[in-house]
Amino acid sequence: MLGSIPFSIWVWWLNGQVVSRFEGQKWQVPSEVYSAPIVLVNGAPWKKQDLENLLEETGYRFGRNSQKVGWAARSQTKVSAHLRSYVDHLGFHESERRIFSFEQGRLVIQALNGDEVSEARIEPQRIGYLYGGNTESREILSYNEIPKPLLDILVAVEDQDFYQHWGISLTGIARAIVVNLTQGARRQGGSTLTQQLVKNMYLSSERTYTRKLTEVVMSVLLEYHYSKQAIITAYMNEVYLAQLGSSALHGFAAASQHFFGRPLNELNIDEFALLVGMVKGPSLYNPERSPNRAKARRNTVLAVLKEQGRLSDKDYNYLIKQPIRLASKQKERSVYGDYLDLVAMQLSRDFDETTLATKNLRIYTGVDIRAQRAASVAMQRQVASLEKRDARLKGLQGAMVVTDRVTGQVRAIVGSSGAYYTGFNRALGAVRPIGSLVKPPLYLSALATGRYTWWSNIEDKRMRFNVGGQIWEPENYDRETHGVVHLFEAMAKSYNLATVSLAQQIGFDRVGDTLRQLGVKRPFTMHPAMALGALELSPFEVSRLYQPIASQGKSSELGVVLAVMDQEDRLMKRFDQQNDVPFTDALLAVTLDGMTKTPQIGTARAAQAAFPNLRFAAKTGTTNQQKDSWFVGITGDYSSTVWLGDDDNVPLSITGSSGAQKVWIDFTQNVNPTSLPESLPKGAARFDVLNDAFEIASSRCAEKTSLAFILGTEPKDSSSCFWPF
Repeated sequence: MLGSIPFSIWVWWLNGQVVSRFEGQKWQVPSEVYSAPIVLVNGAPWKKQDLENLLEETGYRFGRNSQKVGWAARSQTKVSAHLRSYVDHLGFHESERRIFSFEQGRLVIQALNGDEVSEARIEPQRIGYLYGGNTESREILSYNEIPKPLLDILVAVEDQDFYQHWGISLTGIARAIVVNLTQGARRQGGSTLTQQLVKNMYLSSERTYTRKLTEVVMSVLLEYHYSKQAIITAYMNEVYLAQLGSSALHGFAAASQHFFGRPLNELNIDEFALLVGMVKGPSLYNPERSPNRAKARRNTVLAVLKEQGRLSDKDYNYLIKQPIRLASKQKERSVYGDYLDLVAMQLSRDFDETTLATKNLRIYTGVDIRAQRAASVAMQRQVASLEKRDARLKGLQGAMVVTDRVTGQVRAIVGSSGAYYTGFNRALGAVRPIGSLVKPPLYLSALATGRYTWWSNIEDKRMRFNVGGQIWEPENYDRETHGVVHLFEAMAKSYNLATVSLAQQIGFDRVGDTLRQLGVKRPFTMHPAMALGALELSPFEVSRLYQPIASQGKSSELGVVLAVMDQEDRLMKRFDQQNDVPFTDALLAVTLDGMTKTPQIGTARAAQAAFPNLRFAAKTGTTNQQKDSWFVGITGDYSSTVWLGDDDNVPLSITGSSGAQKVWIDFTQNVNPTSLPESLPKGAARFDVLNDAFEIASSRCAEKTSLAFILGTEPKDSSSCFWPF
């Protein structure tokens, strides 16, 4: 009697442990970070193979038809896909079947009835987690989200009496006792699914009779308090299935994404069988490490299903012959690590680290998975090529920032030239002189006065400045002078002397004010050398500097995180950008238009040669002693900033044209670029102007240049280029 009191107290204490854990936060799950949805636009440039690759990369399975969600089909000329539904901060997006065809390199999107539709969306992709100190990878399922075939297979293999017992199986325990006594060691357990769940959620892995007794009592208590549905759902989310470096993979949903690259409800019977088979020995039957052993275990599970009448002989014979098709492994942290740095930095202002590491929030960002991968590959490939060509470039590093030209959302971040995430994000941390990238803002300063246009003349001549008692004599890159030139020529060909002369005329302080108004927040003191790029900024800051120009006034700040939601689809915080630009849209558009001359006649002609039919803006930059190679390229879709340099800040054998420009060309070749729009906003217009006189040229004139003007500054006279003789 007295002995039962301590036992009762112990059971009462165990009961409290069971209830508090099961009804509280069962798991500390890191926040998931998602990309932007991939928007396929009708009429956009696309290649059939590129779309097929994208669908495969995002987990779509190709078969004979696309009737099922997550499946795609292809013919010689078309691709069809049943796109998945998804929820984000903008609401619920229904699944839809779409047919894609490719007419003269342009994408045509149709519904099943043949009607053209304006766009189709591939759901946001999970690009990583914000771990903090957490070392578990897990996706939480509700009971209704568990595929019934998986439930049936799990119960059939692991616990046939699950729906009948009260947490323990007496026959299983008796069998285990007999085996253990006859073998002289603990070689077999009689654990039910409930006991396995208790062992994983509540207890250590020690193998003692005391722990086993605790497990049995807690299993009965769990069954007493909770339904079979609640218990099996918890098991589905808790079960340990693999070790991925320092992170433990728990739950069938996370395992499905890791091993097969698709949602759990899109798996086949043989794939369910593989995951259930791994429960017995996650390390032993890991298909990435031991594919033959994993396949044998899968086939054992399939044999159990056949023996129980759940599989026909025909289906069994078909399934055991199927190869294990694992998702191709892209190291998430190597591709998205630098972007995740940026996400963590932004969220740290509004969320504490513990919340981000344990509350399983869903974080929606603006990253474009195609742009991110293209930028990463371009940086690695071109830096490797430059190093191979010139051994003195060994150790060359780089960074790249890609933004949406219109909205300012950051679409890609590359923080190093290596294949793996390094932890040092040069896109944010490499603060270097920007060289000639300062020139477009400087020329914007001149245009803003109303006294200058792109046609205005400036003299490219040698000058001397006394700066704090030191004589500074700037030089052009070619060490030559070029006489009187138009402003658009001086910028396109990056003439230093003409640029400094212009800065002197409009006032160096005015140039400094313009840089600050465009978004330079880093403190600096304006002096003549600043007009040639002595200003030091990171690639991310350069990208922000150019955003008002690239967007023609539609955005100025760069956006990273769009919104944060919880697992119940409740919006916790939306991030809206501040887009105040103290310049008119017309002025910014005219500046951007002037930058299109750089690829046409200036230092970015190699980029124009690579894309002869593309209308884009660009600027190259090279700093003193060629220590930094810069390039900014702006297409209809993206504004991109590229930097190459050495961490030790040593002179290089490359310029902006021969270095960073190559990375941009490689990137742009892989993102189906679109041209900048020809149209200009209200207050600006484009005119053909004679090369040798400030007059509007008629169509018959040969020596003319098309230039954008702020209305009111264009030529007042015109010429027909018709002379009687």
